[in-house]
Amino acid sequence: MSFDRLKPAFHAVPGCALVLRFDDEGRAAPGDADDVAHIGAPGEGFVWLHLHLDDPNVDAMLKRLSVLNDDARKTLSGPIDRQFVEHSGDIVRGAFFDRERGADGAAATGTDYLRFAFGEQFLVSARQRPLRAVESTLIALGAGRLASSPLELFETIVGHLCDELGRMIYELSSTLDRIEERIVMGGQGLDERATLGPARRAALRLAREVGGLRSPLLRLEASVSDPEQDDLREAGARLARRADILAHDLSEVQDRARLLQDELSAIDSSVTNDRLYILTMVTTLLLPATFVTGFFGMNTKNLPFTETTDGTAYAAALCVGASLVVLFFMRRLGLTRPRGAIGPQKPPPKA
Repeated sequence: MSFDRLKPAFHAVPGCALVLRFDDEGRAAPGDADDVAHIGAPGEGFVWLHLHLDDPNVDAMLKRLSVLNDDARKTLSGPIDRQFVEHSGDIVRGAFFDRERGADGAAATGTDYLRFAFGEQFLVSARQRPLRAVESTLIALGAGRLASSPLELFETIVGHLCDELGRMIYELSSTLDRIEERIVMGGQGLDERATLGPARRAALRLAREVGGLRSPLLRLEASVSDPEQDDLREAGARLARRADILAHDLSEVQDRARLLQDELSAIDSSVTNDRLYILTMVTTLLLPATFVTGFFGMNTKNLPFTETTDGTAYAAALCVGASLVVLFFMRRLGLTRPRGAIGPQKPPPKA
C-alpha cells in the first residue's frame, strides 16, 4: 500500500485540510463531503477531520459539526497557551506541542499546537502549520497501519509525537557524547563551550515540552473512573509510560550536560590557576631585581658603584644574583614544582 492512495483526502472538502474515512477493520480511505455531513453518526468505522486554521472556511466548518460542544470548538480554534487533555462526557479534547514539518519533510525549528477533540465515531484535529506527528501518522496509514477507533488513532498520533521527541533526545545525547569525548579524551575542553551551551538550552526546552506532555497524560489516566471507559484509561496509561521514559532519558541528558559544564568550569579554573602561577613566579623572580634597580635609582650621595667604571655591570650582576638567590630558596621550599606537588617531597615508605 502507498501513501499516494490517500492524496485525494487532502482539501477534498472546503475548510478541511484532510478527510479520512476508516472502515470497521480500521483501514483508512479518502473521505468526502458526505462523510463530513454524517460525522459522528452511528455506523461502522469513523471519520478523521484535520483542519487548517488559516483556512477562512474553518469557522463555518466547526459550526456545522454538531458532534462538537462549545468547549471542543474553543479548543480547536481558540487561543492555546499550554499542553492539556480534558475529558468530559463522551469527548476528549486537548492540545500538544509538535514540531513543524519543513518543506522537504524534515523537522523545522518551529513548533505549533496540535489540537484535537474525539469521541466514539470521530476525531477532529487542527493546526496552523504542517506538523511532523500528523505527517508520520499519514505515512503509517498509507503503508497499511490500522486504526480501529478514534482512540487508537489518537494514540498513534501521540505515539509519533513521542517518537519525534525521542529522536531529538537521542541527537542531544549523541552531541554530548562527542563533547565528552573531546573534553575527557582529546583535552579540548575550552573549545566545546560554544557547543555545550546550545545543547543545554535545547535540553531545557525539551524538558518543558516533555513535562507538559507527561502531566496531562497522567491526569487523563487518573481522571477516568468509569469502567466502560477502560480503553481510554489504558491508552492514557500507555502514553503516560512513554512520556515517563522520555522524561527519564531527558533527565539523564541534562545531568550529563551539567557534569560536562562542571568539567569545563574545572578546566577553565585550572587554566586560570596555571596562568596565575606563572605570573606569580615571574613576579617573584623579578622582585629582587626591581628592588636593586629601585635602590640604585635613589638620588642620594655615596651610592655604591657610582664612581666605578664598570658600575652598571656590577649592578646588573647584583640583580641577577639576587634573583638567583630567590630562585634557590624557592626551589628549596618546593615552590617551583608543578601544582599539586608543592611542599617538601617525602620518599615513599619502604616495604
